[in-house]
Amino acid sequence: MIKIYLKHKWTKFKLLFIYLVISNSINKLDKKINKRKNNIKTALCTMAREENLYINEFIEYYLKLGVDHIFIYDDNQNNTEKIIDAVNKKFIINVTVYEAKKFNIENQSFAFTECYKNNYNKFDWFLMLDIDEFLFIVNNTLKGYLTNKRFNKCDFIKINWVYATDNDLIYYDPRPVFERFKPPYIKSEFVKSIVRGNIVGLKYMVHSPYISPKRNITCNNIGKKIYYKKMNFENIRPINIKLAYIIHFSEKSTEEFVKKVKRGYKNWITTKFVNDKPKVYFSHNKVTLEKINYIEKELNISLI
Repeated sequence: MIKIYLKHKWTKFKLLFIYLVISNSINKLDKKINKRKNNIKTALCTMAREENLYINEFIEYYLKLGVDHIFIYDDNQNNTEKIIDAVNKKFIINVTVYEAKKFNIENQSFAFTECYKNNYNKFDWFLMLDIDEFLFIVNNTLKGYLTNKRFNKCDFIKINWVYATDNDLIYYDPRPVFERFKPPYIKSEFVKSIVRGNIVGLKYMVHSPYISPKRNITCNNIGKKIYYKKMNFENIRPINIKLAYIIHFSEKSTEEFVKKVKRGYKNWITTKFVNDKPKVYFSHNKVTLEKINYIEKELNISLI
């Protein structure tokens, strides 16, 4: 009996010892992983045109998500408030604003390319997004997501959009976008990109970065490699939002949609553009007589 008791006691001691060794190893690994997550640096590049009402909400969201610095190219009209004057002072240390016109930045492609070119060796990853696009990471942090081993060989990560509807709101109100435009969201094949730093010679075409074919490893949001032929591809299938997606508050209220159409997309606003945009708007928003009447009156068009 004594031998059996001692043997049993020794077995419990060995199990306890093994448990402590494994637990210590796991703790060391967790610390190493957390240190790696905290050591990576992330930046966001964006171009803003008449988005002053939303700029602080956008900045605050991404700083909380884990972005270290935000570069904004101000494309506002000369007679409107500058973006730098709208940015809350508490965010200034993490934000750099450039006047797009002063630097001859003509469009998003120019802005994203310039932003990356000037900072590519200062950050590990770059988010290339618009003011109405909010990246959502599923059950993770931004840095935890980007340091996942599934992305170790990826130069670019393509993230699918999901559209937020107008929630049948006709007019603007000052509530945060997540309060005004709630789920369900509509899945989209359109994408935007997260770009690895330290790549020489990168060019950007709004939705897609491009470098030499010898090093152009593009992945979807779960790290699966994507093959494509065109330089600027804007959409991918199958749609995958398992680990991350971008909530695109593209039109917001009907009033804000109309304002967006009126200000146009710089040099190429046309009659066809004005007539086509409502079709896109109603492709993911409910058609109501009130919305139709408002759009027809404000844009001076007929919706048949």
